[in-house]
Amino acid sequence: MSGFAYAAIAVVGAVAALNLVLTLALARRLREVQAGHGHDHDGEPVPEVLPAPGLDVSGSPHADLATGRRTVVMLTPTCPPCQDLLDALTDDAARYRHDTLVFMIGTPAETAAMAPRLAGFDTATISEAQAEREFRVKGFPAVLSIVDGVVVGASHQLPVLA
Repeated sequence: MSGFAYAAIAVVGAVAALNLVLTLALARRLREVQAGHGHDHDGEPVPEVLPAPGLDVSGSPHADLATGRRTVVMLTPTCPPCQDLLDALTDDAARYRHDTLVFMIGTPAETAAMAPRLAGFDTATISEAQAEREFRVKGFPAVLSIVDGVVVGASHQLPVLA
C-alpha cells in the first residue's frame, strides 16, 4: 500500500474519532439542558429567567391576581423580542385584551412610547427589580399564566388562543 493510502486512512480515522467525541459532548449537553442543569461556557449554572410553576403571586400590589385566570405579559421598551411580542399582542388585541395584564418594565418616561399602543389593556409600570422580586422574572419578554394567584406556566411567547 502506498504512503498516500496510509495517510488517507489516518485522516479518516481522526475525523471519525473527532465526530464521536463531539457527538458524545452534544448528547451530554442535551441531557443537562433537559434536566434543567444548564451551564454557561465557564461551567457556571445558567440562572432561570422565568418563575417555576407554583409561585404564589396573589399578593401583587399592582393587580388583583388572587382569583380567576390571568395572562401577565412583561415587556421592556429596549428589547427587540419584546417589541415583536408587543406587535403580536396589539395586532390581536381583541382576543388577548379581556384577561391580559401588561407590565411595562422601566420608568414611566422609558415606557411612554409603549403606553398608547396598549390602550384598552390593563397596564402597570414596574421596575426590573420589582419584576424579579415579585414574579421571579429575570428575562424579557415574559408571559405568565396565572390561575387563582399561582403561576401555572411561564414562557417568552403569547399563549395560543382557541
